[in-house]
Amino acid sequence: MRFRRRGLGIFAAGLLGLGPVAFSQTSTVLIPGPLRSFLRMAGVSQQAAPEDVLPLFARSVFIRGYSSGRPSEYLILLDRYIAQARELQSLAGHDNVLRVTGCADAAPLLQVLGYRIRNGCGQKNTLLATADPDRAFLTIDSGFPLPELEEALQSGKPFAMPYGYSQVPGLLREADWFGISTSRRRGISGLVDALVDDPAVARLYWAMSKLDNETRILLLRQPGLRRLAPVSAVMDFYGGQLAVRNGRVVVPGGPASDAAWKDIVGASPQSPGDFILHLLAKDRGWMAAYFDSISRASMEEQAHLTEPARLKQMYEAFRPKDSDMAATRGVFRKAPDMLVLFSRANWDADGSPHIPGDINTWKSVLPELGHSRSMSDWIKRSKNWNRPDQVFEGMVAISRVDAENGPVQLFLQTNAIDRARGGATLLTPETIRLMAAHFSQYANWLPLFAEFPELDDTSIQRFINTAQAVNGISNETLRGNALGSFQAVVGIWQILARQGEIQPATLNAAWQQMLDPFAKVQNDTDLFDRTRESLSQIAQSATGKPNCTQDEWISLLGGPSQEGREARSMQQEMAGRIHTVMADQRLVSLDTLFAFSDGLTALSQGTTTADKLLPMAEELREFEMPRAILTTMERVEWAPRGYSIRHAQLQARTDMTRLLKSKPDKQQADSARGTLSAFLRDTLVGLNYAYYEPPGAQMLHHNPVFVRAHDFTGTTVSSPERAWMIAELFGTGSPASGGAYLAGSLADLPFALAKSEQDFIVPENVQALVWRELVPELLVSATLPRWWAITPEEMHATALYQRSAEDLLKLAKRDDTVRTRVMGILDDRLTIAQVLTVEDAWSSKTMPAPELSPGDLFYLAAAYRARFPQEQPWSATAKDLDILVKAHPEQTAPARIARDFGTPHPAMAANYGRELLPIKPFPFFGGYSSRLFGESWDSNNLYWARIADELGYQPVMLHRLVPELTRRMTAKIFASHIEDWSALGRAMHETGEDFRRSIAAQQAAPEVARNAQ
Repeated sequence: MRFRRRGLGIFAAGLLGLGPVAFSQTSTVLIPGPLRSFLRMAGVSQQAAPEDVLPLFARSVFIRGYSSGRPSEYLILLDRYIAQARELQSLAGHDNVLRVTGCADAAPLLQVLGYRIRNGCGQKNTLLATADPDRAFLTIDSGFPLPELEEALQSGKPFAMPYGYSQVPGLLREADWFGISTSRRRGISGLVDALVDDPAVARLYWAMSKLDNETRILLLRQPGLRRLAPVSAVMDFYGGQLAVRNGRVVVPGGPASDAAWKDIVGASPQSPGDFILHLLAKDRGWMAAYFDSISRASMEEQAHLTEPARLKQMYEAFRPKDSDMAATRGVFRKAPDMLVLFSRANWDADGSPHIPGDINTWKSVLPELGHSRSMSDWIKRSKNWNRPDQVFEGMVAISRVDAENGPVQLFLQTNAIDRARGGATLLTPETIRLMAAHFSQYANWLPLFAEFPELDDTSIQRFINTAQAVNGISNETLRGNALGSFQAVVGIWQILARQGEIQPATLNAAWQQMLDPFAKVQNDTDLFDRTRESLSQIAQSATGKPNCTQDEWISLLGGPSQEGREARSMQQEMAGRIHTVMADQRLVSLDTLFAFSDGLTALSQGTTTADKLLPMAEELREFEMPRAILTTMERVEWAPRGYSIRHAQLQARTDMTRLLKSKPDKQQADSARGTLSAFLRDTLVGLNYAYYEPPGAQMLHHNPVFVRAHDFTGTTVSSPERAWMIAELFGTGSPASGGAYLAGSLADLPFALAKSEQDFIVPENVQALVWRELVPELLVSATLPRWWAITPEEMHATALYQRSAEDLLKLAKRDDTVRTRVMGILDDRLTIAQVLTVEDAWSSKTMPAPELSPGDLFYLAAAYRARFPQEQPWSATAKDLDILVKAHPEQTAPARIARDFGTPHPAMAANYGRELLPIKPFPFFGGYSSRLFGESWDSNNLYWARIADELGYQPVMLHRLVPELTRRMTAKIFASHIEDWSALGRAMHETGEDFRRSIAAQQAAPEVARNAQ
């Protein structure tokens, strides 16, 4: 449990020899010129709070200010601006106002601005012309009101502009910072100069801004800023969880693990300065990365991870070799897999780590997946494994290696499946070995088995074997159609299973019956028949009949059958959205394809005539390719290697009417049926695309070949394995490509579509730094969930949990006992920086109660009720929640609410199922692990449900509200830095308040009209 950071007081500061001045959390720093101009030149958000200005400025300096050790153009311009601002400050004088009474005294100001008077003075044609381009550029870029000055000189009127120093809070004292700078490029006169002149000082300032005041002051005393500056990069990346309380470092595992941490760090946590300096300096940052990862795990996980022997042995395994690179090399943190491993580990009843299968399984798996040279040592060591801890230590060691589909990912995936199965029937060693043998191909499909634990080992094995059979088709065109059809049918099964239209008791049988027809595809005609048979098996499982019309399929995808009028209307609306996408993509109806296929069969048997089939053949011709921008030769020269749109071109050239008029024989009729397999593939793929349409989608409606152009063969990415991974967008911005399209599989299709459509959402300010890492996850949270099973009682409980938690935070502000309990609960949810925000709100007389995310609020209220059931309701809202829970225990259960209002976490939890994870936000990582950052934010749906409940909406209306509100929220995101979680909270609450006002205005409009009459 953390302790209040305000505990030292002035007396304790005096004992430390720091004095009352050093204890002050902030000092006042003067910045020359208007703050708005400084923020523009520094690249800091105009919405930054005053206390965040200098930390964000410091971050910009060390990130953007230097390239290969030399000042960048950004830093040069910033340095020149500061110098110019100081000159203008001198001209402003003691009253801090720039004054020009006429042309005679304008020269000094114009010289500093880099301009001169042209065409005389005091005339209509008086102009200001550039005299010094460098200075003039700074004048314009900083927002100086040059037009107003020019107008004043033209009219002969005086010009006056306030130009004083801007005051912002600074950490510690200014002298503490510019006294440690190693740069002597010029005389340092203040904190701003120290930050600009030395990137190590700037980075240390940013890193220290993440700490609480008590920790900062102790570090200032020992080891001191000068000794911390060389390890500023380590502190920035991995120091965010450092905290000193009551004269000792708060370490994972608490005081009981002090001795173990002392052994591996080389200093005792009871000597905070020495411990933190040793921690940051040891093993080129890897020790700090290890500490940070364990610190972010839940208290329950930490209890296992910090057992003395285990803690030491894991670090010995994780510890880098002398030749390994530093943990701070590059611009992103390292070892994301270790953080996931520590956060999502499974533990057996005896306290040992859960090992899926058995130890021998991982002895054989490691050589198959550990292809890198850095894993070779652990492949040799694995031969001697005989305890679960040894396997876990091996995974910890390998987590330092940046691998997308390596042993650690398989270990996490198999653990996720075992966790979902609940210990009833765990994965067998044979199944795990099969998964390992094909993990590089099917890694993105395996989370499906954690989402549906009803699927047994036979179902997993059958999926892999069937996928291998489809993937082994030699003909590239046939293989592409087979891959698309197979994955689309699996996608439809997944949708219906998720919506409860395939009953849980029949999921396993329905899955295997769906897969079986694809086991051996011989040719195009065979593919059409087998795809139809597989679809028929799904229809039988979902509806009890083998055949469904396209309208019936769309109705099934739109949602399960509803009873209430409003619910039925919403189900029709959802189905209507799918109809619209199918029409805009000009996809041939399933009814037409199946009827035409049956007609061709009848024609070959002589039981019908070609004339009766002509109308259906004409329907296949309704699709036409957009007119080409380039000629054929130009396209050949400029198009990328995998010109995947040729699939659509082949369909456009298909002319069944000519075939029918030629009176085809049986062989020709069968061959024609095979041609329909490409159309069938696209229609089924289109149903998946349409179901997962992101809010504000554009390409699905304005690029009619978007679905047809999907490249399933991997030609575009030149890798057969990538064909089974999450699809990537290609062809953007290149007219030769024939338009944008996805290349890859349908695994995690909502995410792929969200990435494709995200840039069509126009931000209200500028596109936030977190846009590409966060927006796709936000859109998925609005796209994938469906709200058919939500009852009014459940939605009302969701609102009451959040409101009662807010009441609890207010109570904690004035009740120390409640505050201690609340902080003990939030330890599993909040980072140190978030804890600081909460404690600031509690300790301030003027600040309101702390504001948490909806997910944190829900977790707080649910956990408080569970841990202190004997407590009386703490507010009227808590009492209402008590009454509702007693009346409807199943519908208001926290587990059910977390499942219904959560989001999928395939990167973090290896599961496509919806859930709310009780973990702290993950820091930002680069590459494939960047999804961890976006998946850390999963609170939106709870907040939208609260608004809907408070405004009197029925739960089914969330189908309309959630996508629209999420899109609006996305447009409002304006982040100051890459991990600016507060920007998301601001955008979410602004969206909610705007929506409330719009509803209030609509409700008031009829009353206003009546009063006017």
